[in-house]
Amino acid sequence: MKKLFILLLLVPILNWSQDFSDEDYIYLKRYEHIEIKLNKDQFDITKNVSEQAEYLTARKLYFANEAMHFDSFRSIEDIEAFTLIPETNKKIKVDYIETKREFDNGVFYSDQESKIFTFPAVTKGAVTQLNYKEIIKDPHFLGLFRFGTFVPTKSAQLSIEFPSNVTIGHIDFNTQHIDLDFKKETKGKKTTYTWTVNNIDGYQGEEDSEAVLYYLPHIIVYIKSYEKNGKTINVLNDVSDLYKWYTSLVDQIDDDALDRVYKIADDIVAPLETDREKAEAIFNWVQNNITYVAFEDGLGGFVPRGAASVCDKRYGDCKDMANLLYEMLNHVGITSYRTWIGTRNRNYSYFEVPTPMVDNHMITTTIVENDTIFLDATDSYVPFGMPSAFTQTKEALLGIDNDNFRVVKVPAQEPEKNLTTVTTHMQLDNMRVKVSEKRALTGYDKVEFISEYTYNKDTKTEEEYLNTTLALGNNKTKYNNITKSNFDNKNTPLELAYDLDIDSYAKSIGDKIYINLNIDRTLSKSNIDTKDRKYSKKIDYKFQKAYTSTFKIPEGYTASYIPKEASFEDPQYGFDISYQVKDDIITQTKTIYVNTLSIKNEGFDQWNGFIKSLIKAYKKSIILEQKQ
Repeated sequence: MKKLFILLLLVPILNWSQDFSDEDYIYLKRYEHIEIKLNKDQFDITKNVSEQAEYLTARKLYFANEAMHFDSFRSIEDIEAFTLIPETNKKIKVDYIETKREFDNGVFYSDQESKIFTFPAVTKGAVTQLNYKEIIKDPHFLGLFRFGTFVPTKSAQLSIEFPSNVTIGHIDFNTQHIDLDFKKETKGKKTTYTWTVNNIDGYQGEEDSEAVLYYLPHIIVYIKSYEKNGKTINVLNDVSDLYKWYTSLVDQIDDDALDRVYKIADDIVAPLETDREKAEAIFNWVQNNITYVAFEDGLGGFVPRGAASVCDKRYGDCKDMANLLYEMLNHVGITSYRTWIGTRNRNYSYFEVPTPMVDNHMITTTIVENDTIFLDATDSYVPFGMPSAFTQTKEALLGIDNDNFRVVKVPAQEPEKNLTTVTTHMQLDNMRVKVSEKRALTGYDKVEFISEYTYNKDTKTEEEYLNTTLALGNNKTKYNNITKSNFDNKNTPLELAYDLDIDSYAKSIGDKIYINLNIDRTLSKSNIDTKDRKYSKKIDYKFQKAYTSTFKIPEGYTASYIPKEASFEDPQYGFDISYQVKDDIITQTKTIYVNTLSIKNEGFDQWNGFIKSLIKAYKKSIILEQKQ
């Protein structure tokens, strides 16, 4: 009987024959079954999860560590977990499961918890089995199901069973390259939808790729509506229902003691005249005075905290900061709206996916002199007038009033707004290259530099940090006289100035000296490996870089070779490098631009052609010869 039991558990191995023998670990099956019951307007929703995995080698036994996540919207019950050893027909149960809170570190607070355990006696050939029940407490959160995951899966299946008076919505993503089977079955007053896919490869992320949901096959299911006494009651039929639910949460905001908030707002704008000045001042005050702390605590993860409380405590999450801006701006007469939005990690539209899955962030949208301005105070360094980089191109849901909303798209910022200008003066001193350089960074270039400097510099010296960040010249480059200006001024370019001493950079061969003016080789390591690359390349923001470099020809020498102009022009990216000689000064002018946020697979060859041309131009050196 025991042998028959184990044989039945291993049925997935026999049913699906694709060869995954070169893998270390695979899922034999991943099944989820959602059962929806409705009683007097109250939903009873249960998800039964069953996962079976096999260790084909002993190289990745760390997969024996398992975690099931839950929070105040979900609970985990009836856990059954064990390891099967086919060679000995032995079944070994998990005897200890720990419940652990996920986050509570002073920067991020969450009510998310985990059930954590380790499958026992895992070795080559072992099969693990996990079954549990998830209770879904809110009908707005059915979630998503991933057909693919990080390792191959023999069989993945999602089924959802619901009463005949309930309407279910669903939309799948990235399934065009898998053989996804769908079945609909009705028995009596219940309907079941089932999606099944067999033999699906594992999905691994790639450097600089889009977020996993851009390419991982998955499906989102949700409750659209239900019928009661001949009347349709919507839950999440479309974006208007989602907005209606969001407004019900906004109605729960604590609006006590707003007079204290208004007093602060009045003091901020007192010396200012125009609405733009006032809006900018209030935005800067929230950025500078409210510390961002992320929360995911039940409805507290969805309902903004009162503006007065946020002001008093001087910290809040994205919703808290957005609501504070909303209260302050409207109080001083500047039309503003609470705004729900998804970051670029979520590839969804409100019109396709009218569920809370579509967004994971909140900002404020304000209208100033007919300009629509997206304000995200969680980004401490982004200047007024620019959205946070990670919300570019995303749909924003603006709450106009309790009944009305608008969905607008956040524009991508043009390259000229993220301009870095570099002015360089170079000369030779006993075959050492002496450099005096100034950089002026604007837009997201400035935001990125300050963010990286603030959070990653740690104990590094200024020289060590710039050497690893800018990577100028060669590995013998030394930085001196480093200065920074406008570090805290969001309206003016960040200015970096420094001197460089570069040894072993110029080359002397016979009576000739070879020197390359391209000490900054931006994008030179950006070639895409088209052989192994599967997914598109993500670019955080569009940008432009403008360089002017001068080199003083040493006394007694003349320039015998000056590189010709080199360029590459495409609507999405390009460069131009040219040289001029006047008296004893050689001037190089270089411009590089990237005017896209993504390089799709079909554009890899064109992008690599751009990088190849740029690298070729970077390699061109000036040749100096002694005067006769």
